[in-house]
Amino acid sequence: FFETAVAQKQKQLFLVKESIAALTDIMVFDITSPPVASRNYTYCLIAFYEAVVASNKKYKSYTASLNGLTSSPQVLVDQQYNFLLAGITAFYTTAHAFVFSKDQFEHLWIPIALKLNKIKISPSVRARSIEFGNKVAEHIIEWSKNDGFGKTRTLPRYTPGKQAGNWQPTGPDYMEAVEPYWSSLRKMVNVKNDTFLLPRPAAFKSAKFLAECKEVYDACNNITPANAAFTNFWDCNPFATQTVGHMMYSVKKLSPAGHWVCIAGIVVQQKNESLVAALYTYSLVSIVIFDAIVCTWEEKYRSNYIRPITAIQQLISPTWEPFLQTPPFPEYPSGHSVISFAAATILTKIYGDDVRYVDDVEKPFGLPSRYFSSFNKAAAEAAKSRLYGGIHFRESIENGKILGKHIALQTIEKLHVSK
Repeated sequence: FFETAVAQKQKQLFLVKESIAALTDIMVFDITSPPVASRNYTYCLIAFYEAVVASNKKYKSYTASLNGLTSSPQVLVDQQYNFLLAGITAFYTTAHAFVFSKDQFEHLWIPIALKLNKIKISPSVRARSIEFGNKVAEHIIEWSKNDGFGKTRTLPRYTPGKQAGNWQPTGPDYMEAVEPYWSSLRKMVNVKNDTFLLPRPAAFKSAKFLAECKEVYDACNNITPANAAFTNFWDCNPFATQTVGHMMYSVKKLSPAGHWVCIAGIVVQQKNESLVAALYTYSLVSIVIFDAIVCTWEEKYRSNYIRPITAIQQLISPTWEPFLQTPPFPEYPSGHSVISFAAATILTKIYGDDVRYVDDVEKPFGLPSRYFSSFNKAAAEAAKSRLYGGIHFRESIENGKILGKHIALQTIEKLHVSK
């Protein structure tokens, strides 16, 4: 019986992972920006959790805990449900409403739908479970409409600042600034930036600024194979492009949110979590990442800080290029540092600081797996990659770490996260 129960859990967790992978794949296909990817993940995973939470009395709905989320649909008393089917239905319906390439997403979903059709339940339970999942999805989709995202689609294009030291579009494709109004979105939790005001970054051309430029310049110019390996591993830049002759093409990559949501998946499978516990972890990680990006984008466009490539080409070497391609938005603080420490702090709260795991998230993108002995060590490596990649200054990385942890600790307190 024990072996059967364990195998059953693993089958459920694999279907959950496969469902999330379909969402990840379509966002990679659509070259979804990191902020928008974080929004897609969090609403879809909250819908998934809300559709399964009634199956375990130990866990509570996010109703009234998340900003603006009213009571979710309730299961009928004394009626049987298949909560895996209900949850995956809620996830799919929500994701379908959010993603751009809907036809492609439907195609990716076919193998999952075939597996769901093979679940041995009565027609009435199947119909009831699907109906409930769709009701939850409709509720979450309606909630999402008031988060301010729609308004940002109507606002004017962002004009880069003209003062020395302001951010400017960077090569090779000189894209416009991504999501300059993202800070106006409703956060999931009432986390506050004003309880931790980031110090101003070093003044342009000051001694400290020049020293930071030199550090990035030297780190990239003298990068070792070992440093190059982990820097490539944590790139997570959906906008990366390559030029061959006169042709430029996109290089498909995960977003930072996608990488950490997948890390959550590795751990819930390793721990053989129940369906509800797994979705609790997934959804919490997505919530803290979403809020971390809202807070980060607020500071990015407030400080409007110059990227290393622009500064180094102006002040040190006009032909210098960073090891990684620079993403198209202001420098300060390092978003990957904020996101990674926010996610790592949540995962550490749930599972402890000594969880050993193999991160194989980037294998589909041609990168080898990496071993980590804790979430915090993984986050530290992700943050350090921004220096060796030549896309962030050290000050941005170090303050990003502090901000990420700060946001996560507020989330833990406000959502009463425990394990």
